[in-house]
Order: sequence, then C-alpha cells, then structure tokens
Amino acid sequence: MKNKILEALLYIQGDEGLTLEQVKEVFNLNNLAEAKKVMQDFHKTFNDEDRGLKVVVYNEIYKLATRETVKEYVSKLVNIVKPNRLSNAAIEVAGIIAYKQPITRSQITKIRGGAQSDQVINTLLVKGVIEEVGISPTPGRPVLYGVTNKFYDHFRISSLRDLPKMDDFNYIDGVENEHNDFDLFSSQRED
Repeated sequence: MKNKILEALLYIQGDEGLTLEQVKEVFNLNNLAEAKKVMQDFHKTFNDEDRGLKVVVYNEIYKLATRETVKEYVSKLVNIVKPNRLSNAAIEVAGIIAYKQPITRSQITKIRGGAQSDQVINTLLVKGVIEEVGISPTPGRPVLYGVTNKFYDHFRISSLRDLPKMDDFNYIDGVENEHNDFDLFSSQRED
C-alpha cells in the first residue's frame, strides 16, 4: 500500500518533487533516515518494473520522469500542435497575476483559498502567458510573477486597463452579483 501512496504523491507533486521531510510527515515516521530508507526501497522497486516512467532523485528530492525508451513517442505528442486552451484554473491564476502583479506563488495560493497553484503556474510559464519578473525581498526570497505579451494576445486585450475594475466583481455574502454580464475570459472560449 505504501508504494501506491508514494506513486500517487510523486504524481501529484509533479516538478516540485517529493522531499524526505514530506515522506516523514505523510507516514508519521520518526526521522529522515527512515524516510530515506522508505524512498530508496520504493525507488528501486519502481525502477525495476517495466514502466514508461522512472523515479529520479535530485538533491534528495524524488520525482517521476519518462524513460529514455519512450522518449521518441513523448516527443511526438509534445510536438503535436494543439489549440492553445487554458484550463479554468489556469485562467483564474492568470487573472490573479494580471490584477496583483508582481505576486508570489504563496500569495496566489492564498487568494485562491488554499488551492495549490504550483502546477498551474508551471503550465502558464511553459505556455509563456506569465513570466518571472523578480525576487521578493521577503524572507525566503520567493519569485515574483507577472503577465507577458502572450497574455494580452491570448485574452485579446491591449493593456491591463482593458481588464474590468475590481468593483465589477461585486461579491455579496460570497455570491457574485450577477447583474453585470461582463466575462473577462469569454474571448478565450470563442472560436
């Protein structure tokens, strides 16, 4: 059962990877040495199986990666041109960044009510909709994000002034005031 849990955790963590500290906490282990032993055993077992994925370790952070044997097929899929659609979460995060830039990952997560934003931010970075615009002087020196020119193209706006005013998002008792028909991201859905 532990291996299934570890596989799921690695999948969920994506590019962030899984740390020994996280393994220790999830399994209520006594120390990092126990967590390391658990991960080493899982690493060996998982990689000994005939799978398209393998576990890799960088600086004691464990991640899933594709095997070289499937590289050709993965490359074909990545190169297939697809419509540049964004998920609802990506639209939400892009909007938050546009309004609040420069902004850190933790600030985005807080605005989203605790919903994890790491994978969405990574997707927006890869698609070029947002970019790193600096480093915050706050403790930990987190990266600051802002929108790119591709953001304007994607949402068919010419400047941030074209975004609706924050007053247009009138929330009363947690329900958005529906008298306003403006939909910031409707252009993204048009064909």
